[in-house]
Amino acid sequence: MALIFIVEKSCGQFIIPGEGLMDVKIGSDWDEIEWELGFKGKKIRKSDVSSSLLHLSKTANVEFDFVVSYRHLMWLPVSELYFKNDRVCMIRIDSSPDYYKMLCVDIGTVEGLNFWDKTERVKEIYGSRKFSKHDGKSFVAFSNIGLGVELSEDEVRSMVIFQPQIE
Repeated sequence: MALIFIVEKSCGQFIIPGEGLMDVKIGSDWDEIEWELGFKGKKIRKSDVSSSLLHLSKTANVEFDFVVSYRHLMWLPVSELYFKNDRVCMIRIDSSPDYYKMLCVDIGTVEGLNFWDKTERVKEIYGSRKFSKHDGKSFVAFSNIGLGVELSEDEVRSMVIFQPQIE
């Protein structure tokens, strides 16, 4: 009797919309994040946050007090954490800069969306929504599940996780 194995592309680490990635979770405090990532990161006041990060939060309808940047070589491609009332309210996972690319190859959502998937794949999994444009990138938020997707050149390059909201 021959055994047949079907191999599908699978992810080693899952992004769970509305919850987080591994032990980096919505609702965590900064000390918990420091323990998980190994350092505190760089705090950025809301008034100093870039327009692209402000655009992400506005599209996802997430209010925040400050952002912490983790643009360092790490074992998880967490690039920014948004904090409200000293708790994580949004997590950004990014395949840029180049040193994050190899980390993102093995990360995707539990529903099957992976980095470098095309717009059509996003629509196939989560349904068609209007994409906003900012700085040459497209962004869509699925507020009902707590996931936002940023595309550059028609490829998923960044994802954000936040608390699901009633639409």
